[in-house]
Amino acid sequence: MKITKYEPQYEEGWLRCRVLAYLHTSMYEDVKTSKPMFDGRPTIELLAIEDDMVVGILDMVLDTEEIQTSFLAKGLGAFLSVIAVHPDYQGRGIGQQLYDKALEELKQTPIEFIELYTRGDESANNFYRKLGFELLLETYDVFGVEHRLGKDVVIKGIQDKKLLVETEDGQPCTHTLDRLGCRRQPKAETRVL
Repeated sequence: MKITKYEPQYEEGWLRCRVLAYLHTSMYEDVKTSKPMFDGRPTIELLAIEDDMVVGILDMVLDTEEIQTSFLAKGLGAFLSVIAVHPDYQGRGIGQQLYDKALEELKQTPIEFIELYTRGDESANNFYRKLGFELLLETYDVFGVEHRLGKDVVIKGIQDKKLLVETEDGQPCTHTLDRLGCRRQPKAETRVL
């Protein structure tokens, strides 16, 4: 197995790996039909390949002074958009290898921390804890709002590890179902596994 940078000829393999990795998780409905390209932003995009098949993927978007995706801390962060391993290859340390390679690449950047958002999958959250991430807040994902009845929401802040959200007309956001965890890890932290 080798870890390499993403190349467009592997897009179909990237899609298949992501779909299969998410299939039996709470992310099952988050299907992509093309790989996100991040509009020219600085990224780390890695593949784990075995026998010319994509068996693991990692995409991380890096903040710049002009455009920031992370919001849980001051400074420049990185957003871990996806890390997934094909189910037939899980438990072999591939996710760890992808993440370690991304950390190596981050050493050459001004990035100070890494953020990611999770759902309630205990096995995924255990993996993130193993990588050194800590839970900073819990919030809820919005599902099931009838077409044209949904309102834009505004994040008002964080209180007691809960994201304070209102509709743009100042009403509390009440259409919430699925728990999300926002996690952060300093890039320089040493992990003992």
